Amino acid sequence: MVALLELGDRWGGPVVERKLPADAEQTRFRTKKPNFILCMADDQGWGDVGYQGHPVLKTPHLDAMAREGLRLDRFYAAAPVCSPTRGSVLTGRHPNRYGCFSWGHPLRVQEITIAEAMKKAGYVTGHFGKWHLGEVRADSPLCPGAKGFDRWLSTPNFYDLNPLMSDQGRVVRKQGDSSMIAAEARA
Repeated sequence: MVALLELGDRWGGPVVERKLPADAEQTRFRTKKPNFILCMADDQGWGDVGYQGHPVLKTPHLDAMAREGLRLDRFYAAAPVCSPTRGSVLTGRHPNRYGCFSWGHPLRVQEITIAEAMKKAGYVTGHFGKWHLGEVRADSPLCPGAKGFDRWLSTPNFYDLNPLMSDQGRVVRKQGDSSMIAAEARA
């Protein structure tokens, strides 16, 4: 029998223990962990992808992931701008709870991200693209590496042509469009 602990909210919610039947225990250890891919895009509407029927935009990789994986279509951004929304997705908390009220505001050091939780569960994590939640220098307590990402190629804010990016905290000049560089780096 396996006990599955469900932790309540980190501010003192209850810890609930559920017993899993023996067959669930065997299945759990035989099955491979699923991959988790979170794609975030500034200014992208729900209909701006092929799998939603857009007549012009072609998104074959997103279409394949939508077809073959679990698709979560009904959720809302926590704020109308990037930093608070990114932080809420990574922490699972409302921006007011972690003190990020507008773009350019960093996470607080003590915030726990989904990447940190996934690492504890044995996942390898990566961040490729716009960070905008603090510094991207390797020595920063708010860089993607310090917030749970094993591999990262990030920009502090804007996407540009031929950008300066942070590769594991080391500044590198890349050639091309930032979004394409980030998409190709994830491999």
